Amino acid sequence: MPLLRWKLSALLSLTILAGSVAAADLGRISGTVVDSSGKPLRGAIISGIQEDQQKSISVLSDPQGRFLLDEVPADLYTLRARLVGYEDNLTDELEIVAGDNKPVEFTMQAAKDLTAQRTGTSLFSEMKWENEEHRMSFKMSCTYCHQIGTQGFRTPEEPVDWEVMITRMDGFGALHKDLKKTVVKQLVDTYAEDAPKKWSTWTPPEAPKGKALAMRVVEWDMGKTRPSMIHDLELGHDGRVWAVDMANDALVSLDPKTGERELYAVPGGKEPYSDEPMRMGPHSLECDAAGAIWITCATGGKMAKFDPSTEEWTVVSSAPDPAKRGIYPHTLRVDAKGVVWYTDAGRGVFSLDPNNNNVRKFYNLPSANQAIGQGVGESRGVTPYGISIAPNGHVWYTKLNGNRVGRINPDVPDGDVKEWAPPFHGPRRLEVAADGTVWVPGCGSGVFAKLDPETDKWTVYDLPDKENQFPYALSVHPQTGDIWICGTTSDSMFRFIPKTEELIEYPMPSRVTYTREIEFDKDGSVWVCNSNWPNRHTERRLGSIIRISLDGTVNEATSKSRAVASTAGN
Repeated sequence: MPLLRWKLSALLSLTILAGSVAAADLGRISGTVVDSSGKPLRGAIISGIQEDQQKSISVLSDPQGRFLLDEVPADLYTLRARLVGYEDNLTDELEIVAGDNKPVEFTMQAAKDLTAQRTGTSLFSEMKWENEEHRMSFKMSCTYCHQIGTQGFRTPEEPVDWEVMITRMDGFGALHKDLKKTVVKQLVDTYAEDAPKKWSTWTPPEAPKGKALAMRVVEWDMGKTRPSMIHDLELGHDGRVWAVDMANDALVSLDPKTGERELYAVPGGKEPYSDEPMRMGPHSLECDAAGAIWITCATGGKMAKFDPSTEEWTVVSSAPDPAKRGIYPHTLRVDAKGVVWYTDAGRGVFSLDPNNNNVRKFYNLPSANQAIGQGVGESRGVTPYGISIAPNGHVWYTKLNGNRVGRINPDVPDGDVKEWAPPFHGPRRLEVAADGTVWVPGCGSGVFAKLDPETDKWTVYDLPDKENQFPYALSVHPQTGDIWICGTTSDSMFRFIPKTEELIEYPMPSRVTYTREIEFDKDGSVWVCNSNWPNRHTERRLGSIIRISLDGTVNEATSKSRAVASTAGN
C-alpha cells in the first residue's frame, strides 16, 4: 500500500526550528499586571506568542500581579495579558534574547463588552427549557463536539440554517421527539441576530488563585483554518505527540522540541484538506508496547495500525467478520498482553488480538434491566463509548446514552460482563485508578464520580455550575493519583486531589477550548488537545495540542526560576 505523507512545514509555510533549543539560548521575561487604578491583578494569563511557530507559552500572574515567562526560546514574540472582565492587552512584537529581558508592565482596562469572553458554560445557561427532560436531551445530543452559544456557534442566520444544524448534530438519535418540534425556535430566540442583547447580566468569575497560579501552558496550533478536527492525542515512544485529524482522514504528529509537524494520510481516506467528506474518520489512538499506533476509524468501520519506524499501515475491518464492517468504532485501549480493546458506538465492545492474526471478538453486553443499582434511566440509544484497562486486566467501558458503566473479565470466555447504573447522566470517557477505583465523568449532569466495584458504592462530586458543565473525559495521573477532568465547555481543565477532595480549575489561554482526552508525560506534564468542531468556532480557527505543567513538574530549574510566579496565596 503506497504511503501518503505530507510535510506540514510545506503545507503551512511554517518556520521550523532546526533542532532543540539549547539552555544557553533560552530567555526570561518578567513583569507586572495592574488595573487602571494601579491595583495588582492576580490570575491574568500572560502569553508569549510566536506567530511564525504557531505556538504560545503562557503563565499566570501571582497575587502581587507579578509574572515570569522563563525558559522561553530566543525569538520574536507578542506578549498578551488576558483576564476575564478586562480587555486583552498586547505588546508590539518584541525580541526576547537569551538571559534576562527588560520587564514588561501591563495596565488592563475593564471590558466594555463581555460577550466574547463568555464560555459555553455560561452561554448554555441562557437557553430556556420546557422541562428538565428537554434540557438533558439537548445537552446529551447537541454538545458532543462543540461549545454552545459562542460566537462561531451563533453564525446561522435563518431558522432553516438552525434546522439543518440540529439535524446534523442529532447523529446519535438521542434528541427527544417533542423537543425536535420546538428547539429551532428556542435556538433562534436565544442565540440569533440581536438575541445577545436580551441575555441576563453576567458577572465574570473570580480570578484564578492558589494552586492554579503555578500553571504553565504551551500550545501548538495544528491543522489549517479550514475544517480540521484534532480529535484525540497520544504520546509516542519517539518523543513526538501524535493526534488524529478526523475531518481530514489523517494522522498528524508534533515534535515539541523542534516544532515540526507532519501529516500521514490514512489509507482509504480522503485527500487531506480537500473538500471531500471524510471516509475513514480516525477517532481514537493508542500506542502498543512496541510504539506502533492503533487507531479507530469511526466512519470507515475499520481498525488501523501505523508503525512510526517504518511508516507502514495495516488496516482491517473492526468487526469479527471481514465481510462486514463496524458501525462506529470509537475509543480504544491496549492491555498488558497487547490486545486492543475498543468500543463501537453502534454495537458494543470488541477486542483485536495482534498476537493471533488480528482476530476480532465481540462481547455481548447486558440489557438495561440487568444493571446493578437504580441509576437515572437511559436516553434513546445506547452508545458504547469510553473504555479503560484496570490494573488487574479487567476492561471497563461506558454506555453514554444507555447510562451504564460495565466491566469485562477477559480471562472468562464470555467476559462475565457486569454493568452498573450510575446515579447521574452521561458516563463518558472513564479511567480506572491504580487501587481499582473506577472514576467516571457524568457529562450530562456536570459531575464526576468514583465507583468502588467491591461494594457497588458511588461517590459523586459536583463541578462548579454543574448544570452547564460538560465533562467529556477524565484521567488519573499515574504519579500523583490526582484526577484530571476536561472542562470542555468552560475553557479550562480541572484537577481533583482525592486525599483532600480539593478541586482546582486551570484556565486555558485560548477561547473555545474543547478537550476530549488527557495524557500524561514521564515528567508529570498533562497533555490535551483542542478539538472543537467546527474549528471555525475557535479563537484562531485551528485545532491545537496543549501541554500543561505545574510548578516543579518540568524540571528543577523551572521550579526554581518560576518561584516568583507561583507565590502561595489565595
